Amino acid sequence: MSKKRITAAVAVLLIAASLVAWVVYDIHSQTTAREISLEDAQKIVNAELDSAAISKPLKYIAEKNTIKVNSVSYGNEKDVVLDCTVSTVDTYATVEPHYEEFLNANVKKKNSTMFKSALDFKLEFEVGIIELLKDAEISETDAKITMYDTEEGFKVHADEATLNAVFGGIADIEKEIMALDKITLADGTEKKLESTNVNKGFVQCFEFRASTVKPETARGIVKTWNKLKKDFEINFIRHGRWKTIFVGLWSTIKLTFFALLIGIVIGFIVAFVRCTYLKRKKKGILLKVSNAICQVYLTVTRGTPAVVQIMIIYFVIFMPLGVDKFLSAVVCFGLNSGAYVAEIVRGGIMNVDDGQTEAGRSLGFNYIQTMYHIVLPQAFKAVLPALANEFVVLLKETSIAFYIGLGDLMYAVNAIRSATYSPFMPLVSAAIIYLILVLGLSKLVSMLERRLRNNER
Repeated sequence: MSKKRITAAVAVLLIAASLVAWVVYDIHSQTTAREISLEDAQKIVNAELDSAAISKPLKYIAEKNTIKVNSVSYGNEKDVVLDCTVSTVDTYATVEPHYEEFLNANVKKKNSTMFKSALDFKLEFEVGIIELLKDAEISETDAKITMYDTEEGFKVHADEATLNAVFGGIADIEKEIMALDKITLADGTEKKLESTNVNKGFVQCFEFRASTVKPETARGIVKTWNKLKKDFEINFIRHGRWKTIFVGLWSTIKLTFFALLIGIVIGFIVAFVRCTYLKRKKKGILLKVSNAICQVYLTVTRGTPAVVQIMIIYFVIFMPLGVDKFLSAVVCFGLNSGAYVAEIVRGGIMNVDDGQTEAGRSLGFNYIQTMYHIVLPQAFKAVLPALANEFVVLLKETSIAFYIGLGDLMYAVNAIRSATYSPFMPLVSAAIIYLILVLGLSKLVSMLERRLRNNER
């Protein structure tokens, strides 16, 4: 082995070893959080929980709160558990006896108009809730508050236990209020809550900004992998969205198949008319008219965008007649493909030597027999690659059918993208599916070409 090859092999091994070491270190670093002092932990907890309070009652509670971090311990998921002592307003014990008092405000004071939104209720009664809290007792409790080491720094996980401990039981208030479906009026009769606006408005009086979702702690390769898994689950697994993809795919395959049949039939007919007109010296009136119609058809079809064609065919012609979207799309793409197939086949026929036609006529064949038995088989072999390319283009071009609301593959993908606000996974999946279909079609054409070559031998 030469020195150059040995050097290249060593370099490749070093690069591979470096990549493996980097990946191992990157994965290992996902499990251990950075060390943090009690003072820094205290500052982070105070800052994050104070900024979480956005409603007036919650801001009032935050001003009365004190949180003391006693100790720090480290978990195995880049989490830091803070053992804390929390002094806070006993919100739950103060507000719970007054549920029905506030919910009785389902009817406004001076008229019988119900609250039209949760915000109406909140603006009406958050000051009253603050007045209640002014007389509340301050309770002290032990609490465990979890922080996670993220790329943006340490983030407090505002789970239910943390919110209850820091703000005196607001998570319990939310659960109980949202579960209420009836109230007892002042005269002792029960009344069903006709709207959830009052329930939601009550909860919004204790609104906070902090997310209850566990912060993302992964970095590098692991973070990318986690994001891909989450995107896949949201876009395809959740709510059975993968079924939408397959329904759209089946619609695309049917649309392509029927449009392809129409395109082939129209293409060969138009090519036959055009070639007959060009080859014959004596041209009858019928042939001239037919050729003129074919020329107009080719000029218009090849000179206008397919998206304009499909919108005109459906919205202008077929929709007023009650024709459905699928049939409209089949007709549009069939006509569009037929124009390109016609020119491809015409070119193949015109390239067949005139001597072949003369030889056929000398054998007693008429014009149509000569074309069918001698000219077309030779032309077909010559134009097969170009025809295969046209079929691939047709398959991809059907993706514009969603412009008329047809439930094809792209329509399904856009429906998922609109529901999940995640463009990457749906669009990439569509690209992969189209690529697989194109590769499969190309493979079939290659097999046909090989079969034709074997027949020649």
